[in-house]
Amino acid sequence: MISREGLIAEQVLREVIQKAIKKIMKENKQNKQEEESVLREVVRKMLLQEKTPVGDESPHESTGINWLRKTLKKIIPTIRDDYMSLTTDEDQRTSYMSHLINGIDNILAPIETNFDAPQEAPSLDLEEEIEIDVGDDKFIDIGDMGVEGEEEEEEEVDADADMVTKGLEGTEDDETGRNVAISTFKQIQNTIVDDFENLANDEDRDIYHDYLKTNILLWRDKFENSLKSKLPEPSTPEYEQEAGEEEDVLEIIDL
Repeated sequence: MISREGLIAEQVLREVIQKAIKKIMKENKQNKQEEESVLREVVRKMLLQEKTPVGDESPHESTGINWLRKTLKKIIPTIRDDYMSLTTDEDQRTSYMSHLINGIDNILAPIETNFDAPQEAPSLDLEEEIEIDVGDDKFIDIGDMGVEGEEEEEEEVDADADMVTKGLEGTEDDETGRNVAISTFKQIQNTIVDDFENLANDEDRDIYHDYLKTNILLWRDKFENSLKSKLPEPSTPEYEQEAGEEEDVLEIIDL
């Protein structure tokens, strides 16, 4: 027996569909085939919306996807803010995304290798004699103490920058985009590694890795569309003058 809530929901859905039908019929009287196609699409979307939980929080059949969802909720806001700050030209954003994806690949690859490597406990022979020949010199070297000259300073290496750029050396990518990608990577890498290391199943790890990159790129498309709709279009005084004249003519014709 259908509950009262179910009957109300069904009635509301029918009313929405009826309104959609009337609107579509009014706008597309001259093309019945197109009208039916659009109607089917409207109804299909309505039915999917009814079946899909709000926020799509229902558990996925893949543990890898479930953990990826947790990761994306934490890292996408950071990626969005940094990506949308690169507005001088598109090359900055292209460089940013290529370096960020490269860094993710580089940081997950050794973890996957460690998971796949056989774990062997070290064998120790407690009865084995360890002979150390120190000779006559009992001096224990603890490094240079400034007695025999200054030791050359080793150049410090930014491990995060190296992770993001490794494999992309020699490319013509925009440096600003690269630098911002390094900054983003520093903020999100621990989240990615922590969530990824929870997955011990090979299939879950593969799905997590592949769909992490895929979803970042899909979000990139959303950010890019948003930027293009907000950024002012390039113009010149001459263009504005010509456009204004054409607009005046069009207004006269409309009258």
